[in-house]
Amino acid sequence: MRLMAYGRNILLLSVIFALSSLATNLILPLWPIYISLLGASMTELGYVFSISYAIAAVLQIPSGMISDKYGRKRLHVIGTLVGVFPPLLYTFAKSWSDLIPWVILAGISMGLYAPIRWSIVADDSTVQTRAMAYGWTNVAWLLGPTVAPLLGGVMADVYGIQTPFLWCFALTGLTFPLTLLLPETRGKSSFNLAHTTVDEPNSPTLLSVILIFTLINVIQGIGIGIFSPITPNFVQKRFSLDLTLVGLLYAVGFGLASVVVQVPGGRWAGRYSRKKILITTFALSAPFFSVFALSQNIIELFVFMFLLNVIFNFSWPAFQGLLMDLATPASWVLMNGISATTFWAGMTMGSAVSGILWDTLGMFIPYHVSALTIFLSAVPALFLKEPSRSMQG
Repeated sequence: MRLMAYGRNILLLSVIFALSSLATNLILPLWPIYISLLGASMTELGYVFSISYAIAAVLQIPSGMISDKYGRKRLHVIGTLVGVFPPLLYTFAKSWSDLIPWVILAGISMGLYAPIRWSIVADDSTVQTRAMAYGWTNVAWLLGPTVAPLLGGVMADVYGIQTPFLWCFALTGLTFPLTLLLPETRGKSSFNLAHTTVDEPNSPTLLSVILIFTLINVIQGIGIGIFSPITPNFVQKRFSLDLTLVGLLYAVGFGLASVVVQVPGGRWAGRYSRKKILITTFALSAPFFSVFALSQNIIELFVFMFLLNVIFNFSWPAFQGLLMDLATPASWVLMNGISATTFWAGMTMGSAVSGILWDTLGMFIPYHVSALTIFLSAVPALFLKEPSRSMQG
C-alpha cells in the first residue's frame, strides 16, 4: 500500500519525522566525539547521555496524560519548539559541563513530543493497517540516518565539528511550523471512525502487558544505552577513522540497514506472528553487538554493524503493532508513554555504566555486556499472548 493511502495526518507526520531525523542525525555520530573534545572522560561522556535520557524518561508518561486532557497538538507544538534551541547552544560550550543545561532542555523536548507523535499514528490507523502505518512513519524517520551522518561527517571534516550543529538547529526549526499544520487527532472524528468498526482484541490484562513490555524495554534500553555513547569514540580509537568515515559507518550500518527492513518488517508483522518475530530478531541480533567490537578491519566493521541493525530493526513494526493491539485506543498514549519511559530508563542506566565499563574493564567489555542484554530481552517476549489472527487482520 502506498503512503498516501494512510491519510493526510500520516503523510504530514512522515514529513515531520523525516526533517527531524535529518537534523538529529547530522550530529548523532559526532555528538560523543564533540563531548570528548570538550574534555570529558568516557565515564563523564556516559553521564551526559544519561542526564538527557533520564529527563526524557521522566516526562514520557506525564506528556501522554496531559495530551489526553488538553489534546495532542498543543503539547506536540511546545515540545518541538523547545527542541529547536539546544543544537545552537551546544556550540557555545567551553567544557563538557557547559553542555548539561542544554542537554536537559533537549531531554525535556524529547519527553514532551515523542510519545505524542507515535500515538497520532495509532489514532489514524486501524488494527489492520497499524503495523504498515508504523512501518512507513519509521521509514520516514530512518531516511535521516541514511544520508545525514555522512553529510555531518563531511561538514565536520571540511568546516569544523560545530558546523553540523548549526545545520541541525536550522532543520529543527523547519519542523516547528509543520507541527502547527498537524490537526488535533485525540477525540476527533478521524480517531473515532478509525476504531468504531473494529472489535477490541481479546488481550491479556493491561497490567500484564505493561509488565512484559516494561521488562523488554528496560533490558533493551540498557543494551542500547551501553552501545550508543561509546561507539563513535571506539571506531575512531580502534581504526583511526576520520569524521567522514564515522558518518558513513552510521549512514550505512544504521540508517540504510534500518530503512530497508521497515516495509518488509511491516508486511511480516501484518501476516505472521508478531510475538515470534520479536523473539527471533532479538535473539539473532544479539551476537552482532559483541562481534561488532571484534572487527579486524573497516570492512568487517561496516558489515557487522549493518547486519546488527538489519536484524534488530526488523522487529520494530511488530513490536509497536503488538503493543497497540494489546491495548485499547483509550490507553494508547499511556501505553506509548510507559513504553518510551521504560526504554529511556534503560538507556539512562546503560549510558551511565557504559563509560565506567570502558574506563575500568576496557573498551571491549561494554559490547559483550550489550549483546547479553539484547539476548535476554527475548525472554519476557515469550510470555506475550497475541490477539487472534482475525483480530489482527
